[in-house]
Amino acid sequence: MEQNFIVTDEHGLHARPASAVVKAATPFAADLKLVAGEKAVNLKSLMSVLSMGLTKGSAFALRAEGDDAQQALDTVGQALVDQGLAQRA
Repeated sequence: MEQNFIVTDEHGLHARPASAVVKAATPFAADLKLVAGEKAVNLKSLMSVLSMGLTKGSAFALRAEGDDAQQALDTVGQALVDQGLAQRA
């Protein structure tokens, strides 16, 4: 399963709000990835998420596999929107 987003925050995907997104992803059993271009990183690792260097206007996807994948995507996707980091594409 996958959902697509575009970064809307002026500062890109930066530490403070990104940590809230990682925190939202952590309780789920699903394997969650942040995917941009050819690179995919563990969405439950703040350092991995920050290593993507996503800036305003960058397109990315959230990918989930596992028993609670849909719930994980919905929750994390909403956290991205609520934090003002991204909008659904």
